[in-house]
Amino acid sequence: MAASAQQFHGLEIGVRRLSGARALRVVHPADQVIAPHRHDWPLLTIPALGGYLEEDEKGIVSVEGPAVILHPAGCHHANCIHQNGMETFSIEFDPAWLSERFDPSALGRSHYWIGGGVSHSARALARLWSSSRATDAELCLATTEFLSMAFSEEASRPPEWLGRARQELVGAGKRTAADLGQALGLHPRWVAHAYRLATGEGLHETVRRRRLEQAVQMLRATDDPIAEIAAACGFCDQSHLNRTLRSLTGRTPVQVRAERAALAELSAAGQAWAGDRAPSPS
Repeated sequence: MAASAQQFHGLEIGVRRLSGARALRVVHPADQVIAPHRHDWPLLTIPALGGYLEEDEKGIVSVEGPAVILHPAGCHHANCIHQNGMETFSIEFDPAWLSERFDPSALGRSHYWIGGGVSHSARALARLWSSSRATDAELCLATTEFLSMAFSEEASRPPEWLGRARQELVGAGKRTAADLGQALGLHPRWVAHAYRLATGEGLHETVRRRRLEQAVQMLRATDDPIAEIAAACGFCDQSHLNRTLRSLTGRTPVQVRAERAALAELSAAGQAWAGDRAPSPS
């Protein structure tokens, strides 16, 4: 894959900039195709909403829900965004910015942590980067410690029941550990604990995230009143939607809706690039 960083298309919302690192939220429209691109610094990506397929030199990886992706500087990768769109919290950093006790040789290849404790810890790191109270030194130490912890964790295969559990959570009636345990024939308390360990989020968090993905789609695709969108997506009221959206994305429904025009331009650019690559009819 030969491409330049200029081919990357995403709506970037700055969060924090330091002398050797920066954090930003990156938003992608639904079904966007992103050309192969690379970054000048290592990139730590923490998905917040939606999902995507990513292709790098080693193959294709599907990312949806809690995960952490690390690409070294100069690593080309391409993406195909899911139909719900995609939003990530991303941290780019100069390896020299990290604490001296970190071994930079670990940054020589891409790493994917899907679910599990690493993904859960990554969300805590994103919250720290979003805090105006965090000092530069605290962010450097926390990022270094997170990477050291992540590299010490061995990737594990998801349990066989996880795929069915996710399907059940999409259904109308499967919202609690008791419901899910009954559907899977497993003890509810055990299911709730095992699900969190496997995915990096609790059952309620999965349901909340999916409701929020639906609400964000509606905010960008319709002019429906926000209160009606909140009710349609299962939130108690508009205030509940506001709090949930702010906690996961740092923005309000009004701000998300205001991004619609910029995302439409990005979507058109991605479709044009995909069309240019399409084979000619024989």
